[in-house]
Amino acid sequence: MKFPTSFTIISDEISQDLPDVRRFVKNFGFTGFELRSMAGRAFKDLTPADIADVAALAKAEGLKIHGCASPVFKCDIDKPDEIRAHVEIFKRSIETAKALNCDLIRVFTFLRQPTAPTAATIDKIATHLRELIDLASAAGIRVGVENESSCIIGTGEEVLQLIPKLPAKGWGIIWDPCNILFVPGSNFPPAKLYAQLAPHIIHIHAKDAVRRPGSGKDYVADPVPVGVGEVNWRAHFKEIEQSGYRGLISLETHWRVVQIDEKLLHLPAGYNFSKGAEEASVACLRNIQALCSLP
Repeated sequence: MKFPTSFTIISDEISQDLPDVRRFVKNFGFTGFELRSMAGRAFKDLTPADIADVAALAKAEGLKIHGCASPVFKCDIDKPDEIRAHVEIFKRSIETAKALNCDLIRVFTFLRQPTAPTAATIDKIATHLRELIDLASAAGIRVGVENESSCIIGTGEEVLQLIPKLPAKGWGIIWDPCNILFVPGSNFPPAKLYAQLAPHIIHIHAKDAVRRPGSGKDYVADPVPVGVGEVNWRAHFKEIEQSGYRGLISLETHWRVVQIDEKLLHLPAGYNFSKGAEEASVACLRNIQALCSLP
């Protein structure tokens, strides 16, 4: 992978303040950033003024908004009211993406259940995702479905079950191998199914973690700087490059020198989430630069 042209970063892994985000991405030579929370507001709560400010910055600085990191379908699959509310969030996200000239909206696959997903559950997820894909495709926008530890589709094996249920176009996987480390009972190494998933991957998130024994669980995972955890990013970067991947890898630091509340890791937003983010992200990007320069 080439640094910085193969990389970007999620905005609130720098700061909640737009001038800080601008300075950071310009200093690192990034072509833009992925938008999540800003000005202390979650992505779904961004105001028209917030969005206009981001659009104006992007235009003035020649930056690209590489993705809109919505929280859509981080909700209960068995609660129709929640699903309807999230579809409305998605519709607003389409308008946000259009205003920002962004062609990618990230979504999830409903809150994880105590047991492994059944075929019926996978079908139900796919039905709801197809609605989003249809809405987005009409606006010329792609849907990125992220594998997420707090959601039903968290591991590579689960993603492979979902792929055949969705249309050939209009969507793709947002691949996050580190999230697999947070799924109890998940297989190791986390990136082992990458080759099978690669043809469907349109965006990648990079963070890292280490696992340790946990009370009442197989293990728990703790965020660490990218490159020193169990993802083995040095090897995975090479695998990604050899696969012919042409999308971006977006730093989603999550680690902090003083670690933030675990609840914020599942629904990142606001000043508490971004406290210490810039320092941590600089450390991670320096690690990534070093990994990319190694033979």
